[in-house]
Amino acid sequence: MTSTGKPVVAQEKLESDFQMLYNLKAAKNKELQSYDDTMFVVTTEDDKKFIAKYYNPLFTNREILEKILETLVHLEKFNVPRPVPQINGDLLSNLQDSSNSSEVLGYFVVYQYISGKTLGSEKKEPSFWRKLGKMVAEISEKMSEIKCEDYVRHHSWDPLEAIKTLKQVKEYFPADKVTKVDVNSVISTQQNIQNILKEFPVQLIHSDVNEYNVIVGEDGEPGIIDFNDMIRSYRVFDLGHCIGYMVEAQNCNLEVGRYVFEGYSSVIKLSETEISLLYDVVVARFTLSISIGNKDVTLGLANDYVTKCVADNTRFLSQLSNLGRKTFNEVVLRI
Repeated sequence: MTSTGKPVVAQEKLESDFQMLYNLKAAKNKELQSYDDTMFVVTTEDDKKFIAKYYNPLFTNREILEKILETLVHLEKFNVPRPVPQINGDLLSNLQDSSNSSEVLGYFVVYQYISGKTLGSEKKEPSFWRKLGKMVAEISEKMSEIKCEDYVRHHSWDPLEAIKTLKQVKEYFPADKVTKVDVNSVISTQQNIQNILKEFPVQLIHSDVNEYNVIVGEDGEPGIIDFNDMIRSYRVFDLGHCIGYMVEAQNCNLEVGRYVFEGYSSVIKLSETEISLLYDVVVARFTLSISIGNKDVTLGLANDYVTKCVADNTRFLSQLSNLGRKTFNEVVLRI
């Protein structure tokens, strides 16, 4: 394990865990880029693929991870990563480093492999965006069935904790590059949103439907991965985040947001109150993301991915705020 808690896993250890816990023999494996955890694509002798993930023990809470796995099992009909049961039926193991029996290596989970590629900035037809919006809504409906009263998680990306987080990092917001967004106004608006949403039910939400967590399957259909930021919050945030990230990835093309909204609305009819909050939800999310990321950039803690995201998100928020609420509502929401 590194000083940051990221598990260091030798090939022999991976193969041994695969064999011992799943009775699967790994023929080859490839490590994937991951910030906190350690992940591999593992191909077995019969040419089946899986994702093997060792979770960072410093940042992983077992109860939270178990709830995430429970949720993914509940979403089995969707194109999402499904955990593979071990020989004994468990979905995860807490492993130790074989070279140091006193050191926890991390929670180990194997997922079914989703064939396809991440969406990124790839151009798509309106039908794809509508399908994605519909999928976000259908997953939201399914996640609302899961009991979550005991799911307590403090997360820096949680919109309900955005006020506290923004106050801590607002000095890192590049006000010289995004001149039409005032962080103090965003904080005030977030407080207002929280007060308004108190009349609505809370549920589990994905909370990070961005362009790198959307998969384009080999059949061209969308899929959603990485539920590790799952929180208990309000459904409107998932739609707002998805609209924001898809529009950002498509060079601030608001028409893409409209297609996502249409797909979502074919399943879930949000109230006028919820719809009226969407622009502010998008602005708040990107203000938070930029401020947190730019703090790491300023302190020399950011990797290439974070640095790129800060630059892309800053450019987008500047474009969006220049267009303004009226244009966003007219094009995306048709109001």
